[in-house]
Amino acid sequence: MPSGFVEWQAGHNDETSYAFSIAPTTHWNLVDLIAVVDRAHKQVGSSAGHKLAATSPIQGNRISDCPRRLRICRQAILEKDFASFAEIVEQDSNLLHAVMMTSSPSLLYWEPATIQLMKNVTRWRAEGLQVCYTIDAGPNVHLICTEKDAHTVEDNLHSMTGISTVIRSTAGDGVQVG
Repeated sequence: MPSGFVEWQAGHNDETSYAFSIAPTTHWNLVDLIAVVDRAHKQVGSSAGHKLAATSPIQGNRISDCPRRLRICRQAILEKDFASFAEIVEQDSNLLHAVMMTSSPSLLYWEPATIQLMKNVTRWRAEGLQVCYTIDAGPNVHLICTEKDAHTVEDNLHSMTGISTVIRSTAGDGVQVG
């Protein structure tokens, strides 16, 4: 895994897929605050969920729109445009979960605290904090924010119910062999 801000180049299989750096770790001081809502294993794991995605009537459109969303995200990172970054990150996350919810059988990993976090992030951003959310295939929420707003966002998270832990992370230096 390369360092800093990376882009994944999709291939046809594991051997032709790879990641490359688009900006160094020092490019933009973003923080990822991971709000752990539930540590339990999912009833339907990610591998099985990937197979179900094809049953969603919106998956084809989601996939065909990937290049547009990636282009917007890449440009937002390179220009440090948080408003554009937040909009496209949340849109991509919401599309992923829309696919899961419309697959057969339907997958819904969100917990009440997940939904409350999504609403709070939208409100906090309207109040001036540079923060957005993304949710992988589960109930836990990644809140990406600027370093200057990270302390306030983290304090807000600690005041909420339904969050067991907050993990702080930043852009990494990549894999190194020692």
